[in-house]
Amino acid sequence: MSSENLHINTDYEKLKCIWMASQVLDYKLCDNNFDCENCQFDKVMRNLLNEKELQNTDIVNTISNKLQRIKCDNKIIYLKNSLIVKEICHDTFYLGINPILISFLDTVSFLSVNESKKNILTDQQVIQILGEWGSISLSAPMNFMIYDLLEFPIDTLLAFQWVAIIGASNLEISKGSLYQEEWNSMHVKALSIIEEIKSHTPQVGNTMMDGGTQIKFLHQLVGKQRYLNILNSFNT
Repeated sequence: MSSENLHINTDYEKLKCIWMASQVLDYKLCDNNFDCENCQFDKVMRNLLNEKELQNTDIVNTISNKLQRIKCDNKIIYLKNSLIVKEICHDTFYLGINPILISFLDTVSFLSVNESKKNILTDQQVIQILGEWGSISLSAPMNFMIYDLLEFPIDTLLAFQWVAIIGASNLEISKGSLYQEEWNSMHVKALSIIEEIKSHTPQVGNTMMDGGTQIKFLHQLVGKQRYLNILNSFNT
C-alpha cells in the first residue's frame, strides 16, 4: 500500500449517522444515503427487527430463508475469506462480514477485529469469531489499514454486518475481490449445505434421541466439528 494510504482519510467524518449526530452513539457513519426508513441498522436501533427470529425452533428453515433472501448487492464489493467492503469515499471503505457466513452463525459470544491504526497484510488475521462451537478466523485477502473499529453489541454488529472502517487502494481491493461467478458459487453452495442438512436430520426443536438437551442451534444439530467445517468452507 502506498504511503498516502497510511494517513487516515478524514472525508468520512462528514457522514455522521443520525444516531451519532443525536449523540446516542459515539461513532457511526451512514452507508445508506441517509435513507433511514430502509436502513437495517436503524431498524435494529428502533427494535423493529424481529428479535425472536433466531429463537425459531426450526433453525434450519430460518437459515434457509435467510440465504434465499440474500442477493448480490452491486453497492458491495465481495472479498475472499467471507469479507466484504463498501466504499465510503476515495480509498476509504466499510469492512464487514459476508451475509452468507452471518446466516450460519449462532451463539456468537465474542467478535474481535484487529486493532485500529494498524496496517494489515495479506493473509493476516483480521477478525476472530467465538461461540459455544469454538472459533473461526477471517484473514485479509489484500493489504489495507484499519482506521476505526465499529464497537457495538455483537447482535447489532451481526445485523449491521460492518465491523470497521479501513483504507485501501483500488488496486488492493481488486486483488482481494471475488468475481460474480465466485459469489454465485458460494451462494449456491450455502443453499446446498442447508438443504442437505434439512433432508438428512430430524426436526430442529426436538430433543436428542437419548432424551438430552433440546436442539436449538445448528451446531447442536450437526455437531461442532461439522459446524466449524461449514463455516471454514466459506473462507476461500
